[in-house]
Amino acid sequence: MKEFINTLRISISAMLVTALMFLVIEPTVSNAIEDQFTVTQSVTAEISFLTPSADITMSPSIAGLTGGTSNGSTYVRVLTNNATGYSMTLTASSSAGMIGNTQGGTIPAYVPSSGIVPDFSFTTPANSARFGYTVEASTTADLAQAFLDNGSTTCNTGSADTVDACWVNASTTARTIINRSSSTANSGATTTIKFRVTINSSPSPAIPQDTYVATTTLTATTN
Repeated sequence: MKEFINTLRISISAMLVTALMFLVIEPTVSNAIEDQFTVTQSVTAEISFLTPSADITMSPSIAGLTGGTSNGSTYVRVLTNNATGYSMTLTASSSAGMIGNTQGGTIPAYVPSSGIVPDFSFTTPANSARFGYTVEASTTADLAQAFLDNGSTTCNTGSADTVDACWVNASTTARTIINRSSSTANSGATTTIKFRVTINSSPSPAIPQDTYVATTTLTATTN
């Protein structure tokens, strides 16, 4: 019996020694360990018209022989989460100007003095008519450079957004009117498009009595 007990003691002692040696050789078994990983989620860019443009009725009506000036405007609010912002273009259904519904007459498109760069002031030669537009923005820096001005006489230069300045013709060729470089607030970014018609007295060619229409398209695209 004593031999059995001694043998058992020896076996237990051997086991304890072995366990101790294992802990010395493999210390990580008794220490805390870490395993890290990441979770990735992609969020895509989107853009929408928070407030779409409304149709415009120019006011007031203009007498076809004695002439006059008429104005109208609409606005849009664009919302985007795109980090590099968005651009917006304006395109007209005709480069000729406003087209009469029934008589086939035309209120000719505005003709900038440079041919390309908007004019600071809306000018119409004697005995003629013009239809043009300009753009203003809630954030001046969003305006395309062509619609920025030096505050007094010249467009496509400077950083001002003078009210009712920088007029150009609506065309079938898309023109960039907004180029924003950052995402918008939740309330969106507002762009106002103003149109003007001037008919000087005794226009030639004559402007027939009619209702004249110009259809324009705004296209906003993430940068």
